Amino acid sequence: MATTTNIFCAILLFVFTLGPHTTQSKPNVTPFGFLKSLEGSRKGQNVAGLHQLKSYLVKFGYLENNRVSENELTIKNDDGLFDEHLEKAIRTYQNNYRLNTTGHLDAATVKQMMKPRCGCADIINGRNTMQRKHNTSSKSMYGSSFYGVIGTRWTSSELTYQIRVETLIPGSENMRYVVADALNKWAEYSPFSFQEVGEGSRSNLVFGFAVGDHGDGFPFDGRGGVLGHSFPPPDGRSHYDANDIWSDNPGQYQIDLNSVVLHEIGHLLGLGHSADINAVMHSGINYGERRRVLQEDDIQGIQALYGS
Repeated sequence: MATTTNIFCAILLFVFTLGPHTTQSKPNVTPFGFLKSLEGSRKGQNVAGLHQLKSYLVKFGYLENNRVSENELTIKNDDGLFDEHLEKAIRTYQNNYRLNTTGHLDAATVKQMMKPRCGCADIINGRNTMQRKHNTSSKSMYGSSFYGVIGTRWTSSELTYQIRVETLIPGSENMRYVVADALNKWAEYSPFSFQEVGEGSRSNLVFGFAVGDHGDGFPFDGRGGVLGHSFPPPDGRSHYDANDIWSDNPGQYQIDLNSVVLHEIGHLLGLGHSADINAVMHSGINYGERRRVLQEDDIQGIQALYGS
């Protein structure tokens, strides 16, 4: 078991709910809300607004990524044809998320797609990593998250991290505790140790909040869509959408900060998304849901990359 930097007891005295708003209410409009109007669409139809579905599938790796710039897709606003390429992409998505592979936009698929989620792609450079097996001795028929990497890993087991204080939203005193606690959980099953350094120092990992287009080519979309994204080794940046409603004790319409930070650290260490719906590295999370314990799939993934 790797050791981490000691957490000052004083931090525990400042555990507050983290979020830019205190009101718990269901968002009337969400970035993925357009999907509801497309429910029932299938191959051969021309459907108004279908270009938004195609953009969604491009973003998460299911359709070919034809970017003309970092933030603009070549999909046209009038591209409403449900063709065989879209049907194949939806089947792949359904397979990854253990849904019936109907190939059309059925109710179960729409429900899954509308769930708040991580902004990192499910398919990386054309590799459907969510369907790889752990190894020949694995009891799971679904892919281990460690196959979801792009071939990068840390060469040192001693990593430093910092939190960008100027980006934190009201109640963010708790972010230091949340990050340290999540790092400890990954360190328990890997050789890593983590040391916090002051803001402005050089560090391997950097945590911060942002809104909209924040300069990394992957703009946030507002409340209820993409919650965060992180860059694999050796980049180390981890960003969270400040427009979402965060809490370390989430209510019905809040996102659990602890669960999302634990997930994003998996990406920082080189893991991809898991098809195991119980795994920390599963891409989506419901309002109020807590996923704070590393599961077998997560542990197998990190140990396959770095050993124990």
